[in-house]
Amino acid sequence: MSRKRKIWIAVSVVVALILLIPLGQRWQAQWDLNTYRKKLIASGEKLTVEELAPKRNWQATNTALFLRLAPTLAPFGNFAPAAMHSIKPGVARVVWRQTRLMDGFGPDGARFDVWPLLTEAALKNEQTLVELQSLLDAGGIESVEDYSRPFAYNGFTYISAMKVLAIAFHARAMLALHQSRSREAFAYLKSCGAVSQLTAKDPLRIDQLVSYSCMAIAAGACWEALQAGGWTDDQLAQLQQQWDQSDLLATAALSLAMERARAAMELQAARASRQRLSDILEGDSGLKDNGEIWNDFFLHARNVPSDLLTTYPRYWGWKWIWSYQDEQRYLEFMQTMIDATRSAQKRQVVWLSPVTRTTVSTLEEPEASLNFDVVESMKDGIERFVLRAMREQTVQGIIRTAIALERYHLAHHGYPRALEDLVPHFLHEVPVDCMDGHDLRYRLNPDGTYLLYSVGDDGVDNGGDPTPEKGKGMYFLNGRDWVWPRPATDEEVQAYEAEQNKPKTESKGQH
Repeated sequence: MSRKRKIWIAVSVVVALILLIPLGQRWQAQWDLNTYRKKLIASGEKLTVEELAPKRNWQATNTALFLRLAPTLAPFGNFAPAAMHSIKPGVARVVWRQTRLMDGFGPDGARFDVWPLLTEAALKNEQTLVELQSLLDAGGIESVEDYSRPFAYNGFTYISAMKVLAIAFHARAMLALHQSRSREAFAYLKSCGAVSQLTAKDPLRIDQLVSYSCMAIAAGACWEALQAGGWTDDQLAQLQQQWDQSDLLATAALSLAMERARAAMELQAARASRQRLSDILEGDSGLKDNGEIWNDFFLHARNVPSDLLTTYPRYWGWKWIWSYQDEQRYLEFMQTMIDATRSAQKRQVVWLSPVTRTTVSTLEEPEASLNFDVVESMKDGIERFVLRAMREQTVQGIIRTAIALERYHLAHHGYPRALEDLVPHFLHEVPVDCMDGHDLRYRLNPDGTYLLYSVGDDGVDNGGDPTPEKGKGMYFLNGRDWVWPRPATDEEVQAYEAEQNKPKTESKGQH
């Protein structure tokens, strides 16, 4: 065999290897991804938007009117009373009882009474609020989304209107309680709770997060209302039913499944477009278009080799091989998060803390010098979302229990010895504390009051210790345990107000 022929054969083998090795890696990555997808489908998982998207309610004819009316409300958020406002650990001020509510701050920083401004806003917006209440009662309001568009979300107007309306109804309920108009307060309290249900079953994460925010507003309003007393069992049962309507963890699992299905479309779009990949990485990819590369050639020539390497070979490597590995890693991660929500539903311990982070993938992490950090970008916030869902499910259980306790007190002129005494007449079952998988904690105090709490983020029962964690504000979800607060006495409120009214220089000097 001639030397020339040997060289030709050697070169051919090298070229073949250069071509075949990447093709083999691509085939292996696609095979592994498809095998894992088939495994998920065989276990009953739904992986497409078409399977997960909710059916449209063709009778939802009030959405347009809702979106037109809600933005016309005065900005109640500027002077809405701070409900269930903690003044010391485990103790909250009953806002509607305050003769003067010095929660407003002028341009000069001076505090002022918000009741007059709230009264003025209520009169100005009364007709609009009544119309919106009627729409909520009638139903037929829904967020219309095209779930098949991976990078688009059209519901910001809708969810912004929800937040505005929840604050407005909450503020009106507090004003009505302040004015001893219990029937009016009850109607606005129900409307506040109804707002959070508008997206309670929508399978998008952002919709769920807005629903949680509205629930937090309604929770504060509910605590305030329970301090008023005088409610009938039927009224309390209606409030309790509102908090019974949604299974937050089930919807969270559905939201995660929808996020997983839409992510597959995002990755497919990123394989077809460098810009789409850059969108996923929020502009932190180093990818540049040809115009930017030419601009660097003239102005920053030393950046050009890196630009070319990232924009072409590196992107092509991701597009043809690594993207399929990333998609499998993402699917594995999302399945772990979905399983976490399902475990919490089954009263199993799911503790997503920085100390006990779950291993989410069996694949090796890609080399940072070669691959893009796509999975980290796509899973950003998912663990926090799951933890938030568990928190909100726990708070929902606390509120349902607190209402049930008031119904029991109304019937028996005292609180029960144990939460089991509420079943089955006032609760179907004792609500779960999702932070450790056990029942919510409850203790009847010697003076006839009670202590109701969750063990909180750390999953450790501290005996109902409401002390805030170091560096956190005095809010009941910041406590070592999440204690349903008791109402502050007049003396405690006066001491709190005196402290708030101290000159800032004096307060700093004491510290």
